[in-house]
Amino acid sequence: MGFKQRISGVLMPISALPGSPLCGDFGSSAKRFVTFLNRAGQKAWQVLPVNPIDECFSPYASISTFAGDPIYIDLEDLVQTGLLQRSDLAGIPQGPQTQSAFYVAREMKMQRFHKAFANFRRTSGTKYHDAFDRFVDESPWVGPHAAFCALSEKYGTVDWTQWTDEGVKHADQDALQRTLADPELATSVAFHTFLQVMFDVQWSELHEHCRQHGIALIGDIPIYVSKNSVDTWANRQLFQLDSAGHMIRIAGVPADSFNPDGQRWNAPLYDWEAHKADGYSWWLHRIGNVLRRFDMLRLDHFIGFYNYFSMTPQPDENDPGSWIPGPANDFFETVLKAFPDAPLIAEDLGVMNPGVHQLRDTFEFPGINVFQFQFDFRINTDVTAEWKENSLVCTGTHDTNTLAAWFDEVLEDRKKPEPFWDFTFLFDMIKQFMPQDCPVNRETVLWGIVRKVMSSPGNVAVFPMQDLLGLPSSARMNFPGHADGNWTWRLDASFLTDELADRLKQWTAEFGR
Repeated sequence: MGFKQRISGVLMPISALPGSPLCGDFGSSAKRFVTFLNRAGQKAWQVLPVNPIDECFSPYASISTFAGDPIYIDLEDLVQTGLLQRSDLAGIPQGPQTQSAFYVAREMKMQRFHKAFANFRRTSGTKYHDAFDRFVDESPWVGPHAAFCALSEKYGTVDWTQWTDEGVKHADQDALQRTLADPELATSVAFHTFLQVMFDVQWSELHEHCRQHGIALIGDIPIYVSKNSVDTWANRQLFQLDSAGHMIRIAGVPADSFNPDGQRWNAPLYDWEAHKADGYSWWLHRIGNVLRRFDMLRLDHFIGFYNYFSMTPQPDENDPGSWIPGPANDFFETVLKAFPDAPLIAEDLGVMNPGVHQLRDTFEFPGINVFQFQFDFRINTDVTAEWKENSLVCTGTHDTNTLAAWFDEVLEDRKKPEPFWDFTFLFDMIKQFMPQDCPVNRETVLWGIVRKVMSSPGNVAVFPMQDLLGLPSSARMNFPGHADGNWTWRLDASFLTDELADRLKQWTAEFGR
C-alpha cells in the first residue's frame, strides 16, 4: 500500500479521538476509529507527531524527538494486565467533550502510572515485563531520554542551560554517572523508561490492529527540535549552540500567507557540517525510529533540507534573516542508502523555489497538494486536474482553517468590489461534483469539494475529519505563528455515524480509491 495505489484516508490526531476521559489515547476509542475507517472504505489514517507535547500542547516542539507522549497510554489496558486495579480508575473526570484537557489528563495519568510502576517492580509476567529488556536494548535513545526527564524534575526545569551542576548541564559522563547513582534519581530514570515501554507496547498493538483492518498509518516527523530537549542536551555538537548551550541562530520563515511578518520558531538550527561528518547518524536513528512506528512518513518543512531560513535569536532590524543551503542530495542519498524503500512524503507547501521541487523529484518523493491553496495564485484554471499521481492530495492540513471556514471566507470575499477569488469559476468547477439529487446549499458545496479532491489524479487523498464534517473555525487544529489556542480540538463521538461511513465508502469507491 502506498503511492502506487489510489487510496483515501482521514487526518485525525490521537489526542482528538473521542470516548476516553480528558484526551484521546490508544484505548478502545482508537480501535473504534479504526473500525470506522474500515467500514468507510478508508485505507489510511494520518496522525500528528506522537512525541511529548510542549507547554503550548504542540507536538512539533517536544522534549524528545524519539520518545512517545505517555499521555496517550491507555489506563484500561493497565487494569487488564494487572498493573492497576479497577478501583484505581474511579473518580476520573470526563472533561469537555470537544476539547482535550491536557494538563488534567497528564496529572491524572501520572498519578496512576506511578501506581502501575510500583506494581510492575513487585510483579512479573506481564507483556510489559516481557518487552522491557528488548525495548531498552533496541532503543539507545531511551537512556538519555529517561535521564533528561529525571534531571528536569530534579532541577525543576527542562531548560538544561539552567541546571546548577555544570557537569550534568554539559552531559559529562562522569558527572552523570555520579548524579544518577542517587537512589531517588535512579528510580525516576527507571520510571520514565517504564513509561516509554508502555507507550511502545500499546502503540505496536494499535499499529497491528490497523494492519489487520487494512489501514496504513501516516506519520509526521518535525524538521526541528526544541531547544529545551534531550536532543540538544545530549547532542549539542549537532546544533548551532554556543559553549553555554544558548542558540546562536534560530529557525523560522519569512513572511507568508499565514503570517505577513514571518515566523520566529525559536528552535535551534542544525550544524549540518557536523551531521555530515558523523554520517548523519542522529538523523538515521531518528528516521528509523519513526519508520518503525508508521507505514508512510511526512517530512515536515521539506524546504529546510534544501535551504533553511536563519534568524538571530532576538529580532534585529539590521539582520532580518537569510536563506542558507541545506544538506540536500547528500542527506537523502545517505537516508535512502540506509532505508531504500522508505515511504517518505515531502511537505512542500508554501512558496517554493525550483531547487526544492527538483530535490523532491530527484528522489521521486510524493509532494502534497492542498485544495485551499490552489486558487491563491492562479485564476480560472482547474489546478486539481494537474496534480501528480505521485502526490498526497487533501482539502486542508492541521495548519489550515477548516474547509467550511475557508469557504465562508470565499463567500465573504465575493461581496468585495474586487474579490480575491473568482467565485463563479470556483462554483462551476465544484457543482459538477456535488451529489446528484441534493439541494444546492453550503453543506452540499463542501461535499462537492471533497469529491473534487477525491476525483483528482493524486494517488493518496487524505481529509481532515473536520472537513468531512463541515465544522467551523472553532475546530481548527493550529494557527501557525500563534502560540495560544491551538491543538485542543476533539471530535464529538456522535459525529462518527453510519451515514458518514456509508457516504465516504460510496465516494471512495466511485473515484476508484
